[in-house]
This record gives sequence, C-alpha cells and structure tokens, in this order.
Amino acid sequence: MLRMGQTPSTQLSTSRRVATEQTQPAAQQLFGEVFPILTDVLPPLTAYRLTTHAGESTRKLGNKLADFLGSMFGGFWVWSNGRLLTDTPPNPVKLFMSLDDARASQPKTFQHLDTLEEDFQWQPSAQEIADYVVHGPVARLEDTILDALARTIYSIKSMRVQREYHLRTWAVNNTPALSVSVVSRLLYEPDLQNYMETLEKPSDIVGLWVADKTSRLQGEIVKIVGLVSEHRERLLELAIRADTREIIENAPDAHYAVRVLSGAREHDYVADTLDLVVRPDDIEQFAINRSQIEKALHLKPALHAQMVKLVADVLKEAGLIGAAYSTQNAAELFNGSAPKTSLMFGNNRNRPYDTARVMADVKAEGMFSVPKRLESQPLRVTIINTLADEIGDFMEALKRSLEKDFNLSLEVVRERNMRVISQVNLESAVRLLQKETSDLVLVFLPDEADTDEEEDVNEHTTRLQTIGRGLPCLIIHESTMNRPEAMTNVVIGLASRARALPYLLADPLPYADRVVGLSLIYHTKREGDYLTGITRIYNNDGSFLRCVIAGAPISDGIPDELLTRLFPRDLLHKQRILIHSDGRLKRDAQRALGSWEDELNATFLPVEVIRAGVPRMYAINAGKIEPPRWGGSLRLNETEAFVQTSDMSVQPLHIHAEAPLTIEQATHSVLMFTLFHYGTLKAPKLPVTVHNADFIETGILRGVFPTEVETDVPFWL
Repeated sequence: MLRMGQTPSTQLSTSRRVATEQTQPAAQQLFGEVFPILTDVLPPLTAYRLTTHAGESTRKLGNKLADFLGSMFGGFWVWSNGRLLTDTPPNPVKLFMSLDDARASQPKTFQHLDTLEEDFQWQPSAQEIADYVVHGPVARLEDTILDALARTIYSIKSMRVQREYHLRTWAVNNTPALSVSVVSRLLYEPDLQNYMETLEKPSDIVGLWVADKTSRLQGEIVKIVGLVSEHRERLLELAIRADTREIIENAPDAHYAVRVLSGAREHDYVADTLDLVVRPDDIEQFAINRSQIEKALHLKPALHAQMVKLVADVLKEAGLIGAAYSTQNAAELFNGSAPKTSLMFGNNRNRPYDTARVMADVKAEGMFSVPKRLESQPLRVTIINTLADEIGDFMEALKRSLEKDFNLSLEVVRERNMRVISQVNLESAVRLLQKETSDLVLVFLPDEADTDEEEDVNEHTTRLQTIGRGLPCLIIHESTMNRPEAMTNVVIGLASRARALPYLLADPLPYADRVVGLSLIYHTKREGDYLTGITRIYNNDGSFLRCVIAGAPISDGIPDELLTRLFPRDLLHKQRILIHSDGRLKRDAQRALGSWEDELNATFLPVEVIRAGVPRMYAINAGKIEPPRWGGSLRLNETEAFVQTSDMSVQPLHIHAEAPLTIEQATHSVLMFTLFHYGTLKAPKLPVTVHNADFIETGILRGVFPTEVETDVPFWL
C-alpha cells in the first residue's frame, strides 16, 4: 500500500512530527456498582475439604452438601474454591455422623460422598470471604431486596416490567467486595401455560425464554416433556420449594411439562410454574411494540443507579457493605482521563486524537494508505435499499465526495430495492448480491425508531445476514443521508471496508509487536464435537494484516493443526503477541496456547475482554449521573479492571490479564483498538479485534459462513 500523497521514496524519508500536547477535560467524578464488604462484623470461618469416589464432581456435590448441613446445624454453609466454608462448625463426631445421615436420607444424591475433613492450614482469601457473604448472609436478605425492587415494577400492554438483581464477588486489592447490578426483564402476559393454549402447535414454544415464578432461575425451553399427568410424581420428587410443590399438585392433568436449559443444566417444570420472558429477538412471536421494549430495557443511568441503591441500602442496613467505590473514597482505584494518543494520517502527518476532529483530520491530511488497486480502478459496491425514497441524489453526493476529497471513484455494481420489507426478502437480497464481484454492500435502512416492529429489518438483522456470511457491509440510516457533516464518516467507512487505512497509531504499542483477536466457538456437527477458531491479526500500530477462520474436530484439547492455521508462522514467529480473547479462555485453550507459544518461539500475552455481567460505572457531571467518558477505568487489582470504551453507555468492559503484561497495558491496548472503527457515527464499545464476533458465530452455527477463510479484508467492521 502507498500512503496518500506519497511516493515510496518519500514514505521512507518523511519523519514523524512530535504530537502536540492534548487539552484534557476536567477530571470526572466516578463511582461504580462495586461495594467493599465490611469484614469486621463477620464471624470466624472454618473450611472443610471434601473427597468423593467414582469421579463425582466435588463442586456439584459440595453445593448440595452445603444445603444439607445448613439444614442440620444452622448457620451458613457455602462452597467456595474447592472447600466447604461455615461460620457454625459442629462437633467433629456429629459432623461425621451427619454424612451417614446424608447418604441414608438422599442416597442418590450423596452415594459418592466419601469424607469431609477440616483444613487446619486454610487462610481465607478475599474471594472466599466474598463468596461466603454473598451466598450466606446476603442470600438470607433476598425477600427484603425483592420487596424493595417490587416498588419499581409496572405493566404495559401485554407485558409486566420486572426488576431483578445480580450479585458478583470481587477482590479489590485483596479486599473482599461485591457488585450489585439491577436488570429489567419483560414478562409476557399471560404465562407460559395459557400462552401455549393459544397456539396451534405447542412445540412453537421451543427456543423461547422463561423464568421460574418461585425462584430467580431463567433459561431456554428446549423440549416439551409431556403432560402433567405423566410426570407429576417425578416432578414432585424433584421439587424443593413448598410453593413449587403446590403449583405442581394443583396443575391439571392436561397441562404441559417442559424442559428448560439454564446455563449448562436442564430442569423439568410444569408449564404453570413459568413466566414467558420477552427478549428483543422474540418480538415476531408476540404482539409487542419494539419501542416499548427499548424503553423498558434501556434505562437512563440515573434510574439504573437509583435501583442499585435500593438493593445496596438493604445490605448497608444489615451492616454487610460500605459505600460504593468512588473517586471520593478510593481515588487511587480510578482513572478518569483518557490516554494521550496521536494518530498518523497521510504524508506521515501526526495529529492528537480528538474524537470530535478525527474525521476532519482525515479529510485535511488524507488517508494513511489505500490499496494500489483503487488508484486505477473504482471502489465497487452493491446496494440494498429498504427506504421508500430514492437514494440517487445521495449516491451522487457520495461519489463527488470520494473523488474530490480522496481522489477515489465509485462504481455501483448492482442495486436491489426492497419494496416488501421482511427478513426473508433481506436474506434473499444478500444471497443474490453475494454472488457479485464487489468490495462491500451498502445497506440503506430507516432510523431504528421508525422501523416497523412486525417487519423487523434493522441493523441487527442486517449484520446477521451480511457479516454473518463474511460479507463486508456499511449501513447508512435515513437520518445520516440528511446530515451533510456526516458524509466524511460515510466515505471513510466505505474506504476502510475496501482495505484502505484512514489512520494508524503514531506511536505503536511498545509492549507488543502484534495484536490478535481470538474467538473460539465450540459447537456440534454430525461427526461430533467441533471447534471453529477466528484470529484477526493486526500490527502494533493498528494496521490489519490477516484474518484466519478455521475449524477442526475436537476430542481431547485443541489440535495442533488448528493452531498452526490460526496463528500463522510467517506473521507471528518470534513476536510478542498480545491476544484479545473474546471472553474467558477455557483451560484447554490456555494449555494449547502455551504449547504453541513455544513452537513459534514467541511470547503470548493474553487479555480477556469480557462484556457479560460487568458492573456499571457512572460519572457525575454538573450534578447529573451520566456515562463516563471514553478511557475512564476502575482498577480492581493487578490483573483486573473495568474500562469505559464508549461514552454512550454505563456498561464498561471487564479486562483480565496476567504478568508480564500489566493491567494498565492491557486496558490501554483495548482502548487503542477501539479507535479503528473507521467512520462510525456511534462508536462500538468492543475493540476491532473482537468486534461483531457474535454475528460471525451465528453465521457459523447456521452453516452459512464459509468454513475456511483466510483474508486481508476486515469484513466485520
């Protein structure tokens, strides 16, 4: 590639200009949904080690034994980190006898139980203390917490908006802590059994999400087991809660029993026990207005914070937690300012990164580089237009802007106008245009608020059909067409999907040579268990090098031949490779990476980028509770931090790294690679290394994504 406005000789001779000092905004006042646990009021704890025979899982058995011993001896019994913890240690002889009682009263559950011995050398860690508090004293307050949240419940047409809380344990600089998060769920009215009676085929409920009326369990319906008359006795034997048993006993014989998958476990329920949970993906199944769902689920930061306070106040009154961590009481944990960064544009010109000016800088300085092909050939696009209006005037303006500002030409290879808007027609149009030779597909959509919820063709479904097939796309909303100031964004977005590089980091990451985004998708094919891996390989300045997608059958660990393809030797041999993992790395992946690291004679620096279940962070600006600015962070300890990668949401990313990489370097790398969402009007929060991995995964699971891919086109942007 050549840099815009350069020849190969000047490209080598031009020196970097030192970045000018950036003007930093005033420091933010930040706070999170994380609270220190007050350990002074806690009783001393005793730990026991559990042994089993016949290969029984100690974790699964430990949780059941905790419930049993709690009912026998009182106090709190909690399974944590391979040990059974209690604040009420019984006489050793009575404890020994209780194991016989457990085997006798529940032989099927405790048949593999062997011994339970006190661990006299045990010293409680911060994580174990936090586990004890959350699953012990806090669990006893559940009804009080739910009563507090019940004040926020309200109903809208065909739905009931309910709040539920989630607690997680953390170690903040070796101090036990917990986080409180409140989420909204929409329950359809009527409940599952009554809804099934309105269907021609009761099996249509398979795939829907449900919630247990008598507990906090949620999951997906995977099967209709049969009628209540056929399963009542079995379900009564499985039921623990009295209110659940009452529903099972009173359910008519002709009602249904269903199987629900929750996490990795399946549970059978009488349908009368379950409420239907409405998710955005389920709208077609119900007569529900999409805008009502958006309003109920996407709350303003101040309302989120207020509901968290309702839960926290209950725990504070019980003397279990202190005030939330904030810049007022723990300033050393927070960083409210973004890292100073400079970008390199055409002619090796550097400019300080400023989100409000970056598009103007590209226009003024030129793009860092464009593919040589585009110097003599047009950028080729196909078009899907779902709008009622013609797009001819906009396309002419787009062509003029490309030519005037960047000396690039544009060719429309084929256009598909969708007069009947539906997901089926969208899929048909994408499959048709996929056969054309083009750089990307332009998709024109109405603004999200204006879409017809019954037709349900929106940005999400469009990405499923394009990126989910490995097809680069640029989505242009109707309002964008009416904003002349957004034209440069559109041009940059268009060019970057055709392999242009609008800008790079002026100062490459000093702690890594390559940055690789890694996604691992475990799934099942006819021949058995299968693993598909995705690596997106970047240079440390942000220039994209290659994407590899490959798969292989798995039985015992990740096969070497798969790693050979995913981590190509020609790009990664003897390099310091920072790996952005899409979520937690499983143990088999950690072992495999360690082995392949030696084969490449490289250094692997894994960084887990976790988006699910992350406590929120807030900023107080002029008395208002708002999302923190880009770059704000809460450092939990030497290996974990929450980092704000988008100023549109209060939901940060959870970053986890291990030495020799510091947590500051890990969060810095994630922030830097959020800068390469070229041209976007609303910056996504994930770095480009793992961006849109869910659409790729869906395409792979649907069988519509190419099975083996090696490309230098960043089709996921």
